[in-house]
Amino acid sequence: MLGALQLHSREAFQIWLASDVEVRDELYALIGEPLATDLDSLDVLEAFLLARYRTQRKILQLGEREILDASARHVGLVMLLNLDGAAWAIELDDEDNAYYRLPIVRLADGAEECPLTMITAALDRRKRGYLRGVVDSYA
Repeated sequence: MLGALQLHSREAFQIWLASDVEVRDELYALIGEPLATDLDSLDVLEAFLLARYRTQRKILQLGEREILDASARHVGLVMLLNLDGAAWAIELDDEDNAYYRLPIVRLADGAEECPLTMITAALDRRKRGYLRGVVDSYA
């Protein structure tokens, strides 16, 4: 699987986008239920992640990164479907950009948010409602 931690080109980004449904379906099977695409689904995802990982470092381990990638895809999808003008993007030109080579959601006003870093931040903070709060702040 080509995960979001490995994107080095626009072609790799397009391949990553193309496999979105299959990867998210694997996550939903692991969770035990398909997730809707509303803000409530972020709470379900976050509860699953907080129960599974005691620290953010655990999800970054080899063998767990696929769950991080799939979770980020779900968060991104929720953002795309619930925030006007939101679209997937990737920064491959500015190496100084904090999200360089990571899939981001670019909002209509030009703001950028990285679902991968949202997941790791949620695990670091260990406070329920973090993911929803970030998305709500853009609504």
